[in-house]
Amino acid sequence: MQYDFASLMDDLTLEPHRALAAHWLDLYATTGGGIPRVTAIDALSLGRHLPDICILNHDGGNVFSFRLAGGHVNDFYGREVRGKLLTDLVSSPTRERLIGMAHAILRPPAAILHGMSGMLPQWNYSVALQRLSLPLTDATGRVRHIISATVHSRHAADPSHDSVDIDFQRQYRIPAIETGNQATAS
Repeated sequence: MQYDFASLMDDLTLEPHRALAAHWLDLYATTGGGIPRVTAIDALSLGRHLPDICILNHDGGNVFSFRLAGGHVNDFYGREVRGKLLTDLVSSPTRERLIGMAHAILRPPAAILHGMSGMLPQWNYSVALQRLSLPLTDATGRVRHIISATVHSRHAADPSHDSVDIDFQRQYRIPAIETGNQATAS
């Protein structure tokens, strides 16, 4: 379902999501409404939420690889995921759902907030997660990276992770300056 991009911050209730969105929106405003570059992300701005952050590279087609991943993201997948392909880390039908969302984030560019749950073999129980994902450009201005903040119920000792809603998806189309160099890699 489509939501108004102007309401994104109002719709976010989890602190890691709010921190990521605030930083991304500052960069978006600085560019005059253009999608921020991956190199513009300032880790210090994300502070204590860095364990929840990951960046995916779009390497063409359905190929997405982890550029970097915080500790909670690695915990979620049960191993270090930097440099790994998304398709190697999740099985069907979750894999297809995540790849479809990744494409929806890149084009037309959009922010996606979603929740899901599932059994994780590395923890031997079901876990709920909620993720906010936003697009980023490469050095040439092509939208081909995705930054996400993932909050999952495994880290419930942190009060910002206590209320993870599941099984929903909200898409916020980003009003971006339309230029030829904002196309995604194919």
